[in-house]
Amino acid sequence: MKRASTHDAIIIGAGPAGTSAALALARRGWAVAIVEKSAFPRRKVCGEYISASNLALLDRLGIGDAWRGEAGPEIRRVGLFSGNASIEAPMPGARSGPAARDGFGRALGRDILDTLLLDAARSAGVEVFQPCRAVAIERDGDRQAVRIQATSGSPGEEGMTLRASVIVAAHGSWEPGPLPSQLGKQSRSSDLLGFKAHFTGSALPPDLMPLLTFPGGYGGMVLADRGRLSISCCIRRDVLARLRGSLARERGGHVPAAEAVERHIRATCRGARDALADARLDGPW
Repeated sequence: MKRASTHDAIIIGAGPAGTSAALALARRGWAVAIVEKSAFPRRKVCGEYISASNLALLDRLGIGDAWRGEAGPEIRRVGLFSGNASIEAPMPGARSGPAARDGFGRALGRDILDTLLLDAARSAGVEVFQPCRAVAIERDGDRQAVRIQATSGSPGEEGMTLRASVIVAAHGSWEPGPLPSQLGKQSRSSDLLGFKAHFTGSALPPDLMPLLTFPGGYGGMVLADRGRLSISCCIRRDVLARLRGSLARERGGHVPAAEAVERHIRATCRGARDALADARLDGPW
């Protein structure tokens, strides 16, 4: 085991919650470490839209101007795509306070947003261990000892121990693992499973953000950065199992879950189907 490193706080997870906490503590003089299992940039299942009322927080975190320079177009209309129906309404703009500077919200991919936040944390003096996984948390006197290993390493590979009096679990509630904060989950047929994709060349109006509903689930789509359409959704576990089973019998072989979800949305939601008619998948689901 490599020499222990001591901090005031260790944050597990470098999403917006983890990096925001790290920035707040580091700017108050705390010695902070972040442990993040994935290399950046990386994508996450997320709607990616941020309303104008939240942009003041990005300014306080030090990434407001960078976010404005990268984010997609202003969203001035909201909508609902359900079955063959499509309706829309104006999006209220911010009229007072700090949000009035921007007026309307916009969307930015998590692959970009999370990198901006992590870079700001590094600039504030946060020590980043990435890609590394926290594999154990144990009491060590008046502190907690967090054992970490490189994500690509084998289970028996030598790691490193970090010590701190404060541990922040920002790894997400569904993150599996051996930590006390990673609670066991029981699968249920009614579980909602999340999916996310980017498309280019969509026909969705750039200022419209519709909610999607389809049998067994719901989601949303919005035009984000670099002309990418961001679509995120969730679907019941049992509905997805039936869809995959039906397609597998039809084809005589395995059907990926993401393919079944995309086909289902296109088949049952006309507004989504029209928006994606000539669109091209930008990276995997």
